Amino acid sequence: MNALLKLADNKIIVVGAHTKIIQSVLDFDYARGATAPSITAVVGGNRKTHKCWFGEKELLLPTYPTIAAAAAAGVAADWLLNISSANSARKVTEQFFDSYKDASGVHLFCEGLSEQDALSLVSQFGEDKLIAGASGVGLLIPGVLKLGAIGGIFGGNANLLSKKKGNTAVICSSGGMVNEIMDTLLRAGGAPSFAVSFGGDRFPVTSPLQWCLAAEADTETEQILYFGELGGFDEYGIAQAIQAGRIKKPVYVYIAGRYNSGEEKVQFGHAKALAKTPDEGAASKMKMLTDAGAKAAERFSDYVAMIQAMPHKVAVVANARPWMAPEVFRESSAFTAVADRGSGFDPFVCHALSILLEKKVVSDELVIFTEKAYSLLIDHGAEVSGAVNTMITARAGRDMSSALASGILTVGDRFGGAINAAAQTWYGAVKKGTTVEDLLEERKTSGGYVMGIGHRKYSVHNNDPRVAFLIAEGKKVLSTTRHTDYALSVAARTVQKKSNLILNVDGALAAVLLDILIEHEGFTGEQITELFAIEFFNSYFLIPRTVGFIGNFLSQKRRDEGLFRLPQDQIFYE
Repeated sequence: MNALLKLADNKIIVVGAHTKIIQSVLDFDYARGATAPSITAVVGGNRKTHKCWFGEKELLLPTYPTIAAAAAAGVAADWLLNISSANSARKVTEQFFDSYKDASGVHLFCEGLSEQDALSLVSQFGEDKLIAGASGVGLLIPGVLKLGAIGGIFGGNANLLSKKKGNTAVICSSGGMVNEIMDTLLRAGGAPSFAVSFGGDRFPVTSPLQWCLAAEADTETEQILYFGELGGFDEYGIAQAIQAGRIKKPVYVYIAGRYNSGEEKVQFGHAKALAKTPDEGAASKMKMLTDAGAKAAERFSDYVAMIQAMPHKVAVVANARPWMAPEVFRESSAFTAVADRGSGFDPFVCHALSILLEKKVVSDELVIFTEKAYSLLIDHGAEVSGAVNTMITARAGRDMSSALASGILTVGDRFGGAINAAAQTWYGAVKKGTTVEDLLEERKTSGGYVMGIGHRKYSVHNNDPRVAFLIAEGKKVLSTTRHTDYALSVAARTVQKKSNLILNVDGALAAVLLDILIEHEGFTGEQITELFAIEFFNSYFLIPRTVGFIGNFLSQKRRDEGLFRLPQDQIFYE
């Protein structure tokens, strides 16, 4: 267990977007001199990123819907900071160790973990993993790891604890008291070798004895500060270990929960702080520990004096920064933007792709294909809805921005916005191995269309020349055309039903683009899926067609034909 406490490069996954706790961990990391945050991902919520700070710079932590999704994306983790509710704490912990079998441990922040769930976690992980909680504030190793709210969530001692490592292990049941004891230790001129709030619930997953044995095995720990409470029998195990010589380092203890009431079963704040029998009382525990050889304080003021008198050794963390986190939460920026990836002198299409894909370098194959696609899609006649809207707005005397906006607003699944949907169809079908017949049957049953199939003007008797051109250009640079071939197979079947159910330009462009992005840009399945979510593929319609709409606007302005009004015979009244 000692080896787990001394990882040099800890990585943490957080379940639950508790902004202040997350930020306190990152501030600890920065102050201790880390070059990167220890938190690698946040699980939960509906956002894709969690905005926070690392030092003086804003940071976006990736978020995932599940721990399994984070693991599948390649996120590394040694520890879980579990800020989920008591109802889901066991399940989340099991999911973490299922995905990260070699991970070191977990902190369970929740209170009120059920006895059944607690005992299940003890049975599964209590011997092999370090689990702080439930009902605690976590684990802290100065200069190494801050797992939870332990040490505070703003500046102050959290800053000192990031930079000073001492010779005293602080092992405490209470989340509030572990911070109080560390503060007392710092004021006395000492510092922790490590500190843990093992939790105030009835059954802590890693027992107080296990933490004491970890301190005994730790070469940097020379003495142990233990704070316990009435209730339970965990301290008896510590006393037996001292008597048996398993714990040889000095142990300084205080057991809280003295009372003179004659009432039985007095319940204090924590679930465990309930003495059902005299042996579970604070006085009995203190006597038992004293008899075993521990140094026990009668009152908390005596415990403070004991801490002040202990021999302290403190070393400064080598790479610590002369920095303290602000006492108030920073003001976050309104937007997060990506800097221009182009050189400023790149050809237009190359520069555009660098910005759209957030890549500094894009393949020649993609650039050349995109340039030809843009050229083909600039205009497609004055009859289409976007062009008509643009021209009507221009003739109404409005400016270029208004006319362009009116044309762009017509773009959707029925007009020009089907490239993204077609790409999703081809990609999903190829990935799942869906046959053409199964795809068509599924769309028929659901009453939906196969996006990328069908055209009002073109048919098998009057083919769209743009489609043949795009497919030919794609095949020139591709060694594998899985999505293109699938799209053509679908069209070969649909034209048997109706002659105009051909592969249209949206479907062809989507298929060839998928094959190029995978083969020449090396996009993974996750990256392709993200492109669907952000509607990247539809940019291949909007960018060139914007030029076409502006052309429609300028043509109308040049001719100034006046306000457009439909002839009455073009309207049918019911």
